[in-house]
Amino acid sequence: MILFEDNFEHVSYHLFDQMTKVIVVLRHAQSAGKQSGQRDYDRALTPQGQATAKALGQKLKQQNYNFQLILSSSSTRTRQTVKLINETLQLPIEKILFKPELYEAMMVNWLDHIYELPDDINHVLLVGHNPWLSILASTFAGRIQDLGPSELIGFEFKSETWREIGDRGQEIMNIK
Repeated sequence: MILFEDNFEHVSYHLFDQMTKVIVVLRHAQSAGKQSGQRDYDRALTPQGQATAKALGQKLKQQNYNFQLILSSSSTRTRQTVKLINETLQLPIEKILFKPELYEAMMVNWLDHIYELPDDINHVLLVGHNPWLSILASTFAGRIQDLGPSELIGFEFKSETWREIGDRGQEIMNIK
């Protein structure tokens, strides 16, 4: 491969992208408190949460984060968060997977889904709930991460396959 590049800052991206996996872990946007008789699964975003999710989508687009797949819990608040972010990102609907089993999923369940991702996918956004999403992020970071609503942290793994990513990634972004 021959690269003609005036700015060599991005050369490693061109050369190693196929050997790199990127996981961005996002906690859903701010949601309303549980109403009497309402299932936790059905809680919706607050107006503040909706605005924050839209703004986050714009920020991700401005920073050129091009996800190839979004893997999310199927709860109401995670679906709303993904929908609002994707208004800006414009990922095709077939690249957004809502999984009921990721609602209240433990870290091991998230890892199982990550390991099963197709290896031609290199950049994935995970959207879910605490405490397990923060525990997953803490494992990847090697230090405690407590994600608040709409907070995310991204990691890069030097691996050609999802099964081989290991448990520590290089932190590449952190939006609080």
